[in-house]
Amino acid sequence: MYELAGSAHISLEGSLPHALLEFPGASFIETEILKRATLWPAQDFAILPLEPTVVPDIVRAIGGTIPRSILHVQIEKDGKLAFAAYDNFHPECIVLGEAISAEFVERLMSNKTIALL
Repeated sequence: MYELAGSAHISLEGSLPHALLEFPGASFIETEILKRATLWPAQDFAILPLEPTVVPDIVRAIGGTIPRSILHVQIEKDGKLAFAAYDNFHPECIVLGEAISAEFVERLMSNKTIALL
C-alpha cells in the first residue's frame, strides 16, 4: 500500500471489518478498473482512497495485516490496475502492474515476502 499510495484507490472484498465500511471516502460501487471478483456468494466490497496519510488508518482498520476474511485486494493508481491479489493472495492469483518497480519486486523477493513462480 505504501509503495502505491498517492493518486490511488484500494478495493477490498470479503468479510470486511466494520471500520472499513465506515472509512472516510469509502465507496461500495465498482468502477471500470476496481470490480468485484466474487459474484456469488455476495461479499462485502469497499473502495477506499489510497493516499500516504491514510495508509496507517487502513492498516489499523484491518488489524495490521490482511486477514484471511479479506479474499481479494486490488489497487488502482493513475487510472490503471497496479496490483491485485485474489483468492487470499494465492501465488498464482497475484497481478503486478507497471506502477510496481522492478526494484520493489526484487526487495519483496529478497526478504521472502513474495516468491514468483
